[in-house]
Amino acid sequence: MRKIKRLLLFIGIVTVSIPVFIAAYYFIALKQNETDPYLSKNPIFKIFDKQKQKTIFVGESEGGKSNNLIIKTDTDTGEEFYNCYISDNKLSLDIKFSVGDGFSGGGYELEIIKNRHQLSPYHYTDVIRPFDFLDTGEYFKILESRLILNKDSYKKGDSIYGYTAFKIQRRYGPEKYIEEGKGYFKGIVN
Repeated sequence: MRKIKRLLLFIGIVTVSIPVFIAAYYFIALKQNETDPYLSKNPIFKIFDKQKQKTIFVGESEGGKSNNLIIKTDTDTGEEFYNCYISDNKLSLDIKFSVGDGFSGGGYELEIIKNRHQLSPYHYTDVIRPFDFLDTGEYFKILESRLILNKDSYKKGDSIYGYTAFKIQRRYGPEKYIEEGKGYFKGIVN
């Protein structure tokens, strides 16, 4: 009887602690979004309509410009050729700034849940190596992350206007370096 009570107490504690840990992760790991309803009236977006987005293969894309994200590192400052993709999933809104040639590439992903966001760099490649599944990826640490959107929530077909600024530490030890990025973006939620 005593063992059954202990087992039920253990199951109860585990059942209650799981939602507590999920809520703690939500508030600790995800940063708060800012909302500016007048962001879409910023003159930079009118300039985007008159410009073309630069790409790696062709000098300019067919559509209008979607972002002006620029990444600076300790040793380099330059314009990147990021494309901005916005997709609405059931639980989150994903904004990806991606550059690549179709075979390999990378960028940054903003995952938005309610009024909070999480930034993470990513990369992809079609080169498969032995024991790739053991690779945990490159170390990174988000030092700063800021996101301003024109609305609190979006659904498919909505126009989205935003600004992001971030600071990321890549690697650690003597090989570590800092990446800083900032820029405006716009698009339609897919």
